Amino acid sequence: MNRQLLNFAIWVLIVLLLLALFTLFQDPGTRPVAPPAPQDGAQWLVSLLISWLPFIFLVGVWFFLVWWMPRSGYGKPAAPTAAMLEDPAYWRGRADASRALSERLVDLQSKRQMLEIARAYEYLAQRAEERRRGPDNPA
Repeated sequence: MNRQLLNFAIWVLIVLLLLALFTLFQDPGTRPVAPPAPQDGAQWLVSLLISWLPFIFLVGVWFFLVWWMPRSGYGKPAAPTAAMLEDPAYWRGRADASRALSERLVDLQSKRQMLEIARAYEYLAQRAEERRRGPDNPA
C-alpha cells in the first residue's frame, strides 16, 4: 500500500474517532453551565487540569504521530538506505536526474553546477561498482 495513502487513512481515522468521542460525551438536551468557582487552591488545580486534559491529550497524540510518521513526508525523497548507497544504479539514476534538471535550467552557472553534480554521481557509481567487485577483481 502507498505510504502516503496509509498516512492519510490514519489521519482520517483519527479525525473520525475524535468526532465520535466529542459527540459521545456531548449531551444534546442540556445547555452548558459554567462550573462554580472553586473554593481553595487544590480544587482550582484539579479544575484546571480537567479542563486542559483533552488539549494535553491531543498534543501528546500529535507528538507521537509526528515521531512515528516517516521523516520523508511532504514530498521529500526518502533517505537512501545502505543497500541503495552500494548500488551503482542508484547513483546513475541520480546522475541522470541531475542531467535532466540541468537541461531545463537557463542560467549557465547553474547548468555547470548541475553537470558537475552529475559527474560526482557518476564517480560515486564507479566507486560503488569497485566496492561490489571487491579488491580481488579489478576492472
